[in-house]
Amino acid sequence: MSDETDPESRTEAASAQRLQRAFEEGQVPVGHDAVLVAGLAAATLVTISLAGAIRNGLGALVAEAAGRLDQLPFGDLPGLAARPVAAVAAVCAAAAAATTLATFAQTGGGFWGHLPAPDLTRLFNLQKVLQLFSKEFLGNLGLATLKVTGVGAAAWWALRDELSALPSLLTAAPQDQLDATFGLLARAAKPILVAIATVAAADYGLSRWRFAKKLRMTKEEAKREYKEEEGDPLLKGQRKRRHREMTRNRAKREVPRADALLVNPTHIAIALRYRKGEGRAPRVTAKGKGVLAEYMRELARENGIPIVEDIPLARLLYRKVKVGREIPAQTYKAVAAILAFVYRVTGRKDAGVRA
Repeated sequence: MSDETDPESRTEAASAQRLQRAFEEGQVPVGHDAVLVAGLAAATLVTISLAGAIRNGLGALVAEAAGRLDQLPFGDLPGLAARPVAAVAAVCAAAAAATTLATFAQTGGGFWGHLPAPDLTRLFNLQKVLQLFSKEFLGNLGLATLKVTGVGAAAWWALRDELSALPSLLTAAPQDQLDATFGLLARAAKPILVAIATVAAADYGLSRWRFAKKLRMTKEEAKREYKEEEGDPLLKGQRKRRHREMTRNRAKREVPRADALLVNPTHIAIALRYRKGEGRAPRVTAKGKGVLAEYMRELARENGIPIVEDIPLARLLYRKVKVGREIPAQTYKAVAAILAFVYRVTGRKDAGVRA
């Protein structure tokens, strides 16, 4: 990938091959705010669901600790601390699991071991320093400011009526302080999560747009990628011509040796041949469609090969049977009837066709 090309000349969308190489190198569009939202949402939901256990556990712990300040050891304090600590651990585990899943969903489960490895060139890279003054860095700084302002405004809107009561909590009982704290968290959670989710959606869209723009290609690069993926158009054309010549030569060789030419009536032609010593059932010795089918009909007329029209049978044999293969068992009767008719017309005596 050449990064020195003029960005204005990169007008073509990235090819599948280029995207695959970028993925293998660990270049994937990731919305970091989406990971934050997932973790915060999971932690909030678990905190609300375990609020009673955390509040009661912390209340009992504080009350017990306050009553035993002059006593050592602290008696049952470790046992009392186990419940709120377990609840807090559950909140942390939920946040970790949610952030992991959010990252996994965005990266497609990819893991790149070379990325976490230390790279000292990043510490002494003048280009990285110059990026501090780039448009992208300034844009990111402005977006970060908008994010903080937006989330702060959402929090203020949710708690503006409660802020005046905060000083009174300093003299309240521990249980009342915990009740008030969890109440504030519950009321602020919804608007803050909505604000952060909106910001995360915009951040993810911006990340994907920047990623697509970064991987854009010039017209020359697109042509080169196409040639590598699809092959040189000139070579493909030569291969197609050789294939047409081979099928035409096969038809020229096999149609005069066929017992009958099955047609549909103008689009498809199937050459059928049966000899006792060549196999158990009649074979499709050549087949063609369009121009090749017309050529096969001309060959049949020139060589006196009977042409028989049977649209369903011709379609079935063209679709199901490869050249050189025997016909399938379900077509034995239909083909036997055609060959029997041909033998009567041509005067050939051959009772070996299986019905």
